[in-house]
Formats: sequence, structure tokens, C-alpha cells
Amino acid sequence: MTCGAIAALTTLAGAANASDITVSFENLLAPDATAFTPVFFGLDDGSFNLFDPGATASLGLEQVAELGSTGTLTTEFGAASPGGLSATTGGGPIIGGGAQSVNFSVGDPTQNRFLSFATMVVPTNDLFIGTPNAIEVFDAAGNFNGPITITIFGSQVWDAGTEVNNADNGAAFLQGIDGAAGEIEGGNISLFFNDPSAGDYLDSLIGRTTAPGFDIASTFGEQTAIATITIVPSPAAAAVLPIAGLVAARRRRR
Repeated sequence: MTCGAIAALTTLAGAANASDITVSFENLLAPDATAFTPVFFGLDDGSFNLFDPGATASLGLEQVAELGSTGTLTTEFGAASPGGLSATTGGGPIIGGGAQSVNFSVGDPTQNRFLSFATMVVPTNDLFIGTPNAIEVFDAAGNFNGPITITIFGSQVWDAGTEVNNADNGAAFLQGIDGAAGEIEGGNISLFFNDPSAGDYLDSLIGRTTAPGFDIASTFGEQTAIATITIVPSPAAAAVLPIAGLVAARRRRR
């Protein structure tokens, strides 16, 4: 192999660092079931704590759970982890069967090791899914712990405790309902299905027309698989390994 080829390979390997990752969120529900807002993802050294069960939601988490807005949560993440990386998926609500992804150029994987996420359940008053414990994507030595696939069930849906669950008053992303209204609850974060009226609340969404334009025909139960998160090396990073193998093969044939 020529010096020029070696230099080109070195440059490619640097550009496609094996710590570059793609994080994807997929809605496993039917297209006419509940959806999810664009997902906030934060990758850091573990300094950021999205929430503690039984505690009061931060303003950033409240805005995600009630309106699907990630701006304030992104600011909170940056304040807690100045060296961290954050991104929100694009493309609007994630309808059943749909998926969205973000790419992270991690840099030093011994530092930005832990992944947090948050997204609102659409349409609801203040239901969300997120990480009370961040996902360890890289170990302490910077080794990738994946590929990682996490299945999220209905039993893992959280109630932010910030707004009373009432589909007629403040449930965001329902046609004819002011999502910025709603009765302040002043409660704490708890698992949604711990509420004895959880099923009745979900049933009250059936037949409603959502802001994206479809009618809710089904929701979910505690044992329903509602979403998956997958974490894999970015395609460019994964391509480094076959190229490196090709170099070794060429050397052996000489």
C-alpha cells in the first residue's frame, strides 16, 4: 500500500470514529393509535438527571410532557452538562409505525457515555416516556456497549403530575382543545398506570381527532410494547472496519 493510500485511510478512520452513533426511536403502535412528539436525546458524563420518580418535574420536563417542546429541557441539559451533546429529532410527531433518528459525533466516549431521552405521549395532558436512569452507551474505558435495543412498554409511561388528566381541558394535539390550557395539578412524577383511572382516561381519547389529522382508534395497556430505542454505530463509523480488514488482506497476499 502506498503512503498516500495509508494517509487516506487514516483520514477516513479519523472522520468515521467508531464512537459516532445513531440513535433511533420507533413508535410500535398502530398508525391510528397514540403518537409521540419529537424526541429529546442528551449524551453526557452522567451529570444530567432528567427526573426522579416522586419528585416535581423541572420546567423543561413539564414543557415536554404538556406541549412536546424541548427548548427549555435542552437549556437545562446544557447547564448540567456543559460538555454534553444534545439533539431533538425532526419531522414532527412520530405516528404509529414511524421512526426518527439522530446522529452523535461523540468525541471522547469516556466522557459522553450516558444517554437520556424524553418525549410526550400524544394526545395527552402530561404523559411522557423518559429515563429516570440514563442508558450507559459506553463503558468507563470508552468501549461501545451495543448495539443496544430497548423496548418500552405501557407500564413505563410516566405522568408528570403537572396537569390534571382531562381530555377536554388542556390535552395537547387534539383538535378543538387548547393544549396550553388545563388545570394545574401540582403533583409529582409517577407511573401513569399507578392511577386507578388510567384506563378510563385513555378510553376518553378514543374517537378524538388529533392535530396531525387522524382519529384515535386505539391506545395501549401496561403490557403493550409502545416504542423501541436503538443505538448503533453510525454508518460511516461501521464502514471503517471492513476497510481496515481489506488493508490487512492486501498485506497478507504480498
